[in-house]
Amino acid sequence: MKKIQIRDARELVKTYGRSFFEEESGILYSDYTCGGFEFVFSGCLLTAEFDAIPDTMVPPQRNAFPGQEPPKREDWPYLAVVLDDGEEPVRKICVKKGEPVVLYFSETPETHKIRLVKLTENFRTALGLVSLTMDGELLPYTPEKKEIIEFIGDSITCGFGNATGDVGHEFAASEEDGWMTHGAIAARALGMEPRFVSVSGISVETAPGMPGMYCMRDLYPYTDRILEDKLAERKGTKAEAYQPFDFAGNQASIVVLNLGTNDANQIYFSPDQEAAEERFQENYYRFVSEIRQLNGPDTTILCALGCMDYYLFDKICAVVERIKAETGDTRIHTLKYHKMMNIGPDAGACLHPAIFRHKKMADDLVKCIRRLCPGNVQFGI
Repeated sequence: MKKIQIRDARELVKTYGRSFFEEESGILYSDYTCGGFEFVFSGCLLTAEFDAIPDTMVPPQRNAFPGQEPPKREDWPYLAVVLDDGEEPVRKICVKKGEPVVLYFSETPETHKIRLVKLTENFRTALGLVSLTMDGELLPYTPEKKEIIEFIGDSITCGFGNATGDVGHEFAASEEDGWMTHGAIAARALGMEPRFVSVSGISVETAPGMPGMYCMRDLYPYTDRILEDKLAERKGTKAEAYQPFDFAGNQASIVVLNLGTNDANQIYFSPDQEAAEERFQENYYRFVSEIRQLNGPDTTILCALGCMDYYLFDKICAVVERIKAETGDTRIHTLKYHKMMNIGPDAGACLHPAIFRHKKMADDLVKCIRRLCPGNVQFGI
């Protein structure tokens, strides 16, 4: 058995999503939903050591009594193991910091492409690859080049609670399955590579009176600002600068923006709802303009909303029409996902879409993309 630190094997390990290598520790992170690692292994046994940070947020109902000490809670990230471009993971694993994880085992030596996929979202949990221990070896390989489809969104995009049918459940890492989100399902159908920038509860712009919370405009230009903040906090410091994301070197063919659900909630509680709607519209306009500027003129931008709330859809459509009129941009469009039901197979935790509804959303998205840009992507079967 031999152990390889990931810093010594980076040329043999392909990363997916917005990946971040911490030089000081030698740990390779790919922490957003469906971020991950891929390599070719030949041998009998392969284990891995990860760095992991659990979710420790206590749901409100668990701390209902004033003065009561909240219960200790550690909800660790989940990882899927996919062999040889399979449609289904062969294993789903709860990963804890420092504990060895068996990724692959066979009685006789075999050679497989192994992909590790983070199933839980960035804001709740963190995951980085530290080392690989093996009875065998990693082999050089050339990854298949796929066009990238990027998903910017909130809990809907993350797959919050999609793996349960109990609407009374709060967040649980075991019930958030990034592999079965509508974005990941649609990407596989289109033969594209998904890249997520999604956080539960997030809005386009920070709500007035709620300082200290991330908004998407805080995060999008950077590789992984949330992770850098977590790593700094663990060291008892604060991040002073963030790694910019290399848009030119990792260009997305399509960007799907599904924000507005949480912004509508903020407007609901605003003392001046009309002014709040106008503020959203201007913030959305600025953000979409930033997406275009960062990604360049050839990326198709799809401004979507749904499947939980449509209050701001008309405002989003107005923004898109304004941008088209001002710039002549012909690669920006809108999509209204079909609405979910709050009962039956549609509904997951906290009335979020379950996997059944995510599959329906993926159908909506695939049909829209095939109609809008049939020449831009190589469609899968």
